[in-house]
Amino acid sequence: MPVYAIGLAFSIVYVLAYMAAWFNSLDQWFLPAGLRVAGLLLLPYRMWPYLFLGDVSALLLLRVPRAPYDGELWSYLSPFFLTTAVSIGPLIVRRVLNDSETFVKWLPAVALLLASWGVLCNVAVNALLGGPNVIPSVEHASRLVVGFYLGTFIVLLPALLWRIRGKYASILEKKALLRDVLIAVSWVVLVCYLAGYVRDTDMGTRMGAYLLIFLPGVFMTTRHGWPGAALGVAITNLALGVALPDPQMEGGHEPIIFVVQQVMAVVMATAYLVLGFSLSETKLKEHRSRNAAADAKSLARTSFASTERLLRENLLYMAQVQLMLEGERKDLVEWLKQHGKFEAAMSLNSDGLQHRQLFDEQAMALYPIRIEEAGLFRAVHDKAFCDFWAGDAVVNFGCRGPVRELSMDIQLTAFRCICHSIALLSDYSPDEYSINMRAWCGHQTKGILLRISAIPTSSLEVSQAGQTAEMLLEARLKAHSASMRRNGPRLTILLTEMAN
Repeated sequence: MPVYAIGLAFSIVYVLAYMAAWFNSLDQWFLPAGLRVAGLLLLPYRMWPYLFLGDVSALLLLRVPRAPYDGELWSYLSPFFLTTAVSIGPLIVRRVLNDSETFVKWLPAVALLLASWGVLCNVAVNALLGGPNVIPSVEHASRLVVGFYLGTFIVLLPALLWRIRGKYASILEKKALLRDVLIAVSWVVLVCYLAGYVRDTDMGTRMGAYLLIFLPGVFMTTRHGWPGAALGVAITNLALGVALPDPQMEGGHEPIIFVVQQVMAVVMATAYLVLGFSLSETKLKEHRSRNAAADAKSLARTSFASTERLLRENLLYMAQVQLMLEGERKDLVEWLKQHGKFEAAMSLNSDGLQHRQLFDEQAMALYPIRIEEAGLFRAVHDKAFCDFWAGDAVVNFGCRGPVRELSMDIQLTAFRCICHSIALLSDYSPDEYSINMRAWCGHQTKGILLRISAIPTSSLEVSQAGQTAEMLLEARLKAHSASMRRNGPRLTILLTEMAN
C-alpha cells in the first residue's frame, strides 16, 4: 500500500477523532489539544504533513461555518497559523528530550509547558486575525490551561504507555494490572454515582465525594509504578470529564469539578506520575540486579560443571594409563617368576599394590567417579576418600534419604562441599570428623542437608589451605544459591534444586 494512501487514511481518521473529541470537550477538559499534542510528540516526522492536513481540515470544518460571526480572515486562516505555531513546542521537546526515559521523567512539566504554549498560540492567532476572545480573562485562561493540560494527559498517557510497553514488560504482571484496572474503573463509577446522588447537597459534600476519585490513582501507582500511574490518571481524568455538564454547550463550566481538576492537575497528574516513575525505575534496577546476579550464578554453575567434566576426562585418561602400567607390571612379574627371581617379583607386586592405593586416593581427590556408579553416600564412605581428606582422623558417617534421586550436579556439589569443609575444619587439628547427610525429595524441591563437624585437639590456627578451602566453599554455595551456617568447628549446608 503506498505511503501517501496510508497518510491520507490517517488524516481522515484524525479528522473524525478530532471532531468526536471537540464535541465532547469543554474549556476545562479539552480533548482536541491532547490529540494534537500526542500526535506531534509520538508520530514520526514523516507523518507530520498528514497530521497537519487532518488538523487543519478539522479546524476548517469547525470554523468556516462561523465566518459570518467571527470574520472570514480568522475562520479561513487561523487553522493554518494555529497548527503551525502549536507544532513548534513539541518539535523543541523532541529535540531536547530525545530518549523515552528522559521524556517520561519530565512528562508533567512537558505537558504543562505545552498546554500553556497551546493557549498562548490560540490567544496570539486570535489577536492577529481578529478572532473571538482576543484577550481572555485570567479565570478563562486558567480554565484553558487546565483543560489543555488534562486533555493532553488523557490522550498522551495511554498512547505513550503503549509505545514504551517493552521497557516495563519485565516488571509488570499483566493479569494483576488488568484486575487492578477493573477495580479502579469500578471505583470511579461508584464515586461518580455517589457524586450524582449528592448533587443537590452543599459544596463541601459534593467536593468531598469527587475527591474520592483520586484513590484509584494512588492504588495503581503504588501497585504498578509509572504504568499504573498513567492508567490511573487517565481513568480518573476520564471520569471527571464524564461528570461534566453537557459538553456540547459552548462555554459551559462546572466550578466544583474545576476545583477537583485543578487538584488533579497539581497532585494526580504530576506527583503521582513522578512517584510512579521513581517506583518503576527502582523496580527496573532491582530487576536488572536480580538478572545480573542470576546470570552470574548461572555462569559460575556452568564453569563448575565444565571443570567437573574436564576432571572426569582427565581421570579416565589417567585410569587408562594406570591399566596399561598394571598390565606391563603383571607381565614383568610373570617373567621374573619364570626366571626364578621370586623375591623381586614379590617386591614388584607390593610396589604395585601401593601405587594402586595411591592412585585411588588421588583419583578420588580429582573426580569421585563412584558417585556415578553408587551415589554420594557410597563415594564418601570410600576408604580412599577418608585416607586422602581425613588422614589419620576417624570419620563417622550418618546418611539418610533417597540420595540417588538427586541430580548428578547436586551430588557432585555436595561432595565438593564436604571436601572443602573438611579442609577448612582441619585447621582445628581434629582427631575425629562427623559427616551427616540427609537427602529428601518433595513435590517442588529436593535437596540434601549436610552437617560436617570436627572434634578439635587444639585451638584454631588459620592456614593458607583453610582460607583457600573457605573461599572455594563460599563460591560453590553462592553459585548454587545454597545456604551455610557455621558455629565454630561445625558447618551446616543446605543444597536444593527443583524437583522437575
